[in-house]
Amino acid sequence: MISGCTKQKKEELYKIGIVQIVQTPLLDMAREGVIDAMKEAGFIDGKNIKIVYRNAQGEILNINLILQEFVQEKVDLIITNSSPCLVSACNFVKDIPVVSTAAFHPQQLGIKEIPKNVTGTYDPFDMNDFIDLIKEISPDAKKIGVPWNPSESNSRFGVGRLREAIKGKNIEIVETSVNSSSEVYTVVQMLVTKGIDVFVVATDNTVTSAFESVVKVAEEEKVPIFTTEPANVYKGACAGLGIDLYDGGFASGRLAVRIIKGEKVQDIPYQLLTKKRLYLNLSAAKAQGIEFSEEILKRADKVIGDK
Repeated sequence: MISGCTKQKKEELYKIGIVQIVQTPLLDMAREGVIDAMKEAGFIDGKNIKIVYRNAQGEILNINLILQEFVQEKVDLIITNSSPCLVSACNFVKDIPVVSTAAFHPQQLGIKEIPKNVTGTYDPFDMNDFIDLIKEISPDAKKIGVPWNPSESNSRFGVGRLREAIKGKNIEIVETSVNSSSEVYTVVQMLVTKGIDVFVVATDNTVTSAFESVVKVAEEEKVPIFTTEPANVYKGACAGLGIDLYDGGFASGRLAVRIIKGEKVQDIPYQLLTKKRLYLNLSAAKAQGIEFSEEILKRADKVIGDK
């Protein structure tokens, strides 16, 4: 606990460990949201808290090693940034409070009983409106191409939700697995040869870390990219509908503040994120061979690029 909330030795700052699966702009936004929420509450790195940030470089094994280091260093709080980091924390961290961001609910990820030391925010990931958006923008689309990494728990859940959402909508999902960011370009080229009409990038850290490869193929082949993470429109997706990761990070940061102030983590239930945002990229849409109706443009929370 820190000065102004509870007593602690003056020479010690409340230490917060942040573990992130991989360095990507989207996850960086979530981390920024967490830190900004703590700043808003008066908790500033180097002044009255100490933030230790570590990046797992896309390796699950590294997440476990980082968490072990946090336990050995006796951090006061752990922030997990991404679903793989949350899963590892549920398995390996028992006595330190954990707050998750940019992740699904533990039960969505196959963890039947939520550890009492874990809380956070989560995306319900209802994909019905996302599929409806694809059909509205590309009404002739019959095949959607989904590159994804089966080793990511978030990707397994996300693809499962997409499979559910297409039922009865005359759409087929064409899936191809990718194991590393270096494979993304080849995999998305392969999807094009299978006659897909659109790309979907859905909550996959491996694919997102090589998003420029998807964009390159999409523009060469005139195949539009739809994403469940709105901020990917800044990287070249034509349309994004879903939870903004900065918003989610900020909400998680507010939960962290409650713990820093002394509230018990077991008394803080998981928080459902409900505000979806629609972002559109006019330049990307043009490069990928589509146009947006005036109705969709009016609904958008943000429109970037030029027609």
